[in-house]
Amino acid sequence: MVSISDQFNNVNKAFSRQSVIYDDYDKNNPTLIWMRQQVRNHLLGFLRKEDRILELNSGTGIDAEYFAANGHSIHCTDISDGMIGQMKKKFSSSEFKNRVTVQQCSFTELNKINGKFDFIFSNFGGLNCISNLKDVTRFFPQLLNQAGRVCLVILPPVCPWEIIQIFRGKFRLAFRRFHKDGVLANVEGIKFKTYYFSLGDVKKALGKEFKIIGSAALGIFTPIPQMDKISRKFPRLAKSLNRIDEKIARLFPFKRIGDHIIITAEYFGKE
Repeated sequence: MVSISDQFNNVNKAFSRQSVIYDDYDKNNPTLIWMRQQVRNHLLGFLRKEDRILELNSGTGIDAEYFAANGHSIHCTDISDGMIGQMKKKFSSSEFKNRVTVQQCSFTELNKINGKFDFIFSNFGGLNCISNLKDVTRFFPQLLNQAGRVCLVILPPVCPWEIIQIFRGKFRLAFRRFHKDGVLANVEGIKFKTYYFSLGDVKKALGKEFKIIGSAALGIFTPIPQMDKISRKFPRLAKSLNRIDEKIARLFPFKRIGDHIIITAEYFGKE
């Protein structure tokens, strides 16, 4: 059994290695470009003017850069030495002064963060690196203002594009998300555990002080980012699949499955 400290050390090493290529990979992967835009479109429906955002697992600050340009202030956090270094370079100019701040912090130690926020955001499965979401969400009430909101983009157990790999004989890939004890992921040669959570799991972790106000699928028919060769080879087909996903993403039961699911909740706890 991998200890939490070993797990996070490996996550740090893996994403520190990836940090130097992360932006280029993101900009050159057509599926990731589309997915990131869908997440932003979703958030823009729930963000209020001049909301102060706390971002978990911020990576190189790609989303923070976008939301700062849209008038929000963002406090970026990440556990990775490399990602923190990239963000400090990216946000060192006067353009981001008083808009973006950076803090190296695990999302299981959010008590180290000072201040209150209007919105907490975690993109692209960063929280799937932990076995118990409650270890993160327990800090949310003390970090949020009344009627504050949370948007988590999570890897769910059911991903159609992985399941159909059974027809190619890739049984381990097809069923990996159903392992409740998690599976080993390999990022830049470093292995760490990844866990998968349903909409119900997220709702339970948030607790009774939160109400789900929006959810959507991300990548049902659209090939997952790791299969970007399909999108490159058949761009017209990929765009057609994108459009289908956009039409059904918020419909039941589709909004519960996909490569990721987007879940937004509002905090209505004690004054």
